[in-house]
Amino acid sequence: MGFIEGRTILNRQAMTARDYIWLAVLGATERAPLSMDDAMQAVATLTGPAWAPVTQLVFDAIDEMLEDGLLNPVERSMRLAITGDGRRRLHDLVAQPLASPLSTFGQVGIRLKLAFLDLAPPVVRRRQIDAILRSCDCEIASRTASCPAWALNGPLGRVWLDHQVDALEEMAEVLRRLARAEGASLTEG
Repeated sequence: MGFIEGRTILNRQAMTARDYIWLAVLGATERAPLSMDDAMQAVATLTGPAWAPVTQLVFDAIDEMLEDGLLNPVERSMRLAITGDGRRRLHDLVAQPLASPLSTFGQVGIRLKLAFLDLAPPVVRRRQIDAILRSCDCEIASRTASCPAWALNGPLGRVWLDHQVDALEEMAEVLRRLARAEGASLTEG
């Protein structure tokens, strides 16, 4: 269980594929009302090439968000807009943990979280950046030259493992810069 804006977040389970879709749709409609087709395109664009949910799954999720009152049709329009409940759910999703942030699927979650992290309260933004950074640091620490994977790989495989560690270190540095910026905004606000 966690807290956000003085409210208790009951769902502390790691994000699922359904949560990713909801985050993409709610975040995109928070930025501007969207048609169903534009919402579908937003999911595909935001999740990137690593993962693309089937169309029916996205439409089912949108129907469920409409039924739950998280989205409303804009009057005399074919567009959807986020509601107050939808905005609260968006903040909950941004604060929800990722199962394995450095896996391919986890990278989709990071991409989505960072796309809409600016919509969350500053304290939540900082916590999320710190959590992703800790995951990177732990992964970097476990992928040293003494890692068993190095011995199992030939020279080309070891070059690839070195490249992955370099990418993790670059990602961690970007997150450190974001954390410093968020830390400055917390002390200024």
